[in-house]
Amino acid sequence: MKYLKLTFSYLKRNLWLPIVAMVIPSIVACFLSTPYWEVAFVSVFDNPKGPISETFRILFGDSWQYFWPVIVISIFQVVGATLTMAAVDKHFRTGKLSLRMPMRLVNNAIFPMTVGVAVMCVISILWRFALFGLVSLVQVLAGSFNLMPQVTIAIVAVVAAVLFFFHVLVITPMLFWAPIMSIYGYRFRDAAATSFKMLSGKRVFRGMVWPLIVCAAIQIGMGFLDLHYAVSCVVDFVIFLATNVFVTVYAIVTFYEISGLDRRDVKPYENIPLPPLTEKRTKQPEKARSGDEKTKKREAEQPSGGEENDVV
Repeated sequence: MKYLKLTFSYLKRNLWLPIVAMVIPSIVACFLSTPYWEVAFVSVFDNPKGPISETFRILFGDSWQYFWPVIVISIFQVVGATLTMAAVDKHFRTGKLSLRMPMRLVNNAIFPMTVGVAVMCVISILWRFALFGLVSLVQVLAGSFNLMPQVTIAIVAVVAAVLFFFHVLVITPMLFWAPIMSIYGYRFRDAAATSFKMLSGKRVFRGMVWPLIVCAAIQIGMGFLDLHYAVSCVVDFVIFLATNVFVTVYAIVTFYEISGLDRRDVKPYENIPLPPLTEKRTKQPEKARSGDEKTKKREAEQPSGGEENDVV
């Protein structure tokens, strides 16, 4: 939980910036999608004996029939996450937290973030198909064994929870591709390999998954309530915003901690001791004085020209 504590410690002092950067992507997402739908669909899965086509419609919904919401949400997520990551990275490097010149901040890291988000979107779509296949299998087996609908829904909920757990496990290394590519300058292939080596032996996933489980549980609980559409949108917005802020900040904070990079927001430049340059300056006059003393001794040991004439 070390990285989780560091993340919340940073958010406690600098929460305003990631919220400002992520508020527009969260608003767009709450109107076009539902957060954590890969587990929250259980709240509307009330007819396990229904046709498979109905299960497909529940899992994919309008996002599958009309592909443009996925593209729009991804574009806004890329811009918001890039702005957050670049601003926090600048804060860590310079000690200054600001959103001045946002286009320059976005331009510095938008390509690595686009690559990471695109790959995660593909993984999520494939994961949704795997979930659909398993849920359909449970429906077929439940019909064969004539199980009660409540038992079938419970089994589907367990399957969805297990797949959600492994989904977070798979995408956790992908969250570090953008910091590695933008800060270290690695290519995509090198960044992907480095992310797995960087997280090896670290408990990054443990700190990552628990806040997401809390958000998913809240979303599932709200799904069972008959909320007004406006209230539902507000809840979706808050969950989207909390998830976006936490995941982005957690990735960059953990990256700095694992890499051992200095953070100027914690240790400003004025508190860093300067190298001992004054010692070298004090040593040089001592060498000069010692050299003068040696030359004086040599001159004293050599006989003068007048003395040599007297001897002759």
